[in-house]
Order: sequence, then C-alpha cells, then structure tokens
Amino acid sequence: MPKVRTFAAKLAHASAGKRKIICPVCGEEMTTIKIIRNRHTEGKWSPKREVVKICKCNEKEILG
Repeated sequence: MPKVRTFAAKLAHASAGKRKIICPVCGEEMTTIKIIRNRHTEGKWSPKREVVKICKCNEKEILG
C-alpha cells in the first residue's frame, strides 16, 4: 500500500520548487499571477492567457 501523505507534506512539496524573486526597483517579493484577456480573432472571441509577475511598483499598471 502507498504511504499516506499529510497535508503539511503536500504543502512542503508544492512550495519546494518555488524561489522568491525580489523586485530590483522596490525590493518587494514578486508574485506570479495569471491574467486572462479576451481577444477577437478570425470572427470569434478567444481567451489570451498570460502569466505575469507583479509587485508593488507595477501592480496598478497591470491590474488597473
């Protein structure tokens, strides 16, 4: 039988590969978010997915 994984073990495994990226401008930690925008191509609407890193200095530009 497989070993039972605890919730704490799952969290530790999920966060092990992530590295903190510090913004060179403001010194805050950057957060990765996914932005989904609608675009009109070839007569139909389709989603455009972007993965963007934001921090305090560019948060208002990206999120509006």
